[in-house]
Amino acid sequence: MILIIGGAAQGKLDYVLQQTGYSPDQVAHTPEEAQTLPIFDGLELWPDLDEEALLSANPDIILICDEVGCGVVPMDPAQRTWREQVGRLCCRLAKRAQRVERIFCGLPMTLKGDPSTWN
Repeated sequence: MILIIGGAAQGKLDYVLQQTGYSPDQVAHTPEEAQTLPIFDGLELWPDLDEEALLSANPDIILICDEVGCGVVPMDPAQRTWREQVGRLCCRLAKRAQRVERIFCGLPMTLKGDPSTWN
């Protein structure tokens, strides 16, 4: 599994498509679709994701998640809880990932793994 993180509109999906040669129709947007498609974009919308089930069904998936923990802390307790859940999910996934990359302004920064290889 590969985890790609970065702010909104920073080019994460474009980067993954360029690196892999996959097309936009091979991108999942729900956990159900992610069981069989190679890329799952929008992970931050699913903080209660059953990661065990997903990784068991699709161990080589590329997960793309917007960073939601930077910036002003929301006043709304539900928003703070959501941000914490997404952050904890990303921490768990990063520990298991073969590679973690952060995309900023379309530029990749390898946080974990070999930056010279893509499966």
